Amino acid sequence: MRLSSLTAIIAAISMAAFSTTLFAGSAVKFTAVSTWMLSGTASDLRWVEIHRIEGVGTDVLYHISVLRRLKTDPVWNLKHVVAYMAITGAALSRSVAPVVSHMGAAYPETYEEGYKDWLGLREKGNPPICDTTVMECAHL
Repeated sequence: MRLSSLTAIIAAISMAAFSTTLFAGSAVKFTAVSTWMLSGTASDLRWVEIHRIEGVGTDVLYHISVLRRLKTDPVWNLKHVVAYMAITGAALSRSVAPVVSHMGAAYPETYEEGYKDWLGLREKGNPPICDTTVMECAHL
C-alpha cells in the first residue's frame, strides 16, 4: 500500500471520528450557503451544501445537496450524489466534519428542482426527511 493511500485512509477515519466527537453533543451553528465535508473514500471527496434553513430550535430542517468529486478530477468536475435532501439538525450534525471553504459550489438549478418536488410532497403530507445521517439517507 502506498503511503499516500494509507494517509488518505487514516485521514478519512480521523475525520469520521472527529465529526462524531465534535458534533454529537454540541449545538453546531449551521448557516445557509455553507459547505460541510462528509467522510470520503481514498479516491473521492464528498460534501454537503446547505441551501436553506427552515424552522427554529429542535424543529429546524436543513435543505441540502450532497456532492462528490474524484480527487484526481478538476475542481469544476463535481457530481450531485443527491440533488436535494431535507435533513434534521441532529442528523446533519452526526454526518459532517468541520466547514470546508475550498470546495466549489454547484449550480443551484439541480437543487432547486429537487426542492420544488419536495415542497409538492410536503403539501400532500408525506415529505421525506432524513433523520439518521446523510450517508445512510443517500445510500453511500
